[in-house]
Amino acid sequence: MSVSYEKVVEIVRLKQVVCDSTLEIQKITSSFGIAQWLMDEIGNETQEVLMLLCLNTKNKVNSLSVVHRGTINQSIAHPRDIFQRAILSNATRICIAHNHPSGNPQPSEADKLFTERIKEAGNLLGIFLLDHLVVTSNRYYSFRENGGL
Repeated sequence: MSVSYEKVVEIVRLKQVVCDSTLEIQKITSSFGIAQWLMDEIGNETQEVLMLLCLNTKNKVNSLSVVHRGTINQSIAHPRDIFQRAILSNATRICIAHNHPSGNPQPSEADKLFTERIKEAGNLLGIFLLDHLVVTSNRYYSFRENGGL
């Protein structure tokens, strides 16, 4: 009779490595400021791109990542995809953003539900959602500025 054993791997240590950055946006001071930068970065993309900015307690950007690239009108991401990155980068706050290739920054119902889900998950983890921005090449929608957070 043979007995099989599963191998258990333990995570012993996570280490954050601080690097010099050439990132234009170093600190978040307003939705308008980050939206201006994001319009240049992802506003002209032909697919939806969901980005995450992880921030420390002083709203300085710890990390920036593309969480998901979707289709022309949809990007599917799960809260765990966002908060895995946030936890690993020691974030206390996050800002999420995605583009609308259609050129209309108005959020869809799916965008509103997703924002609420991220907000609730963040509150449980103590990682607060500062804003969710929807950008095009020349316009943006801020959930914070429009009372959605």
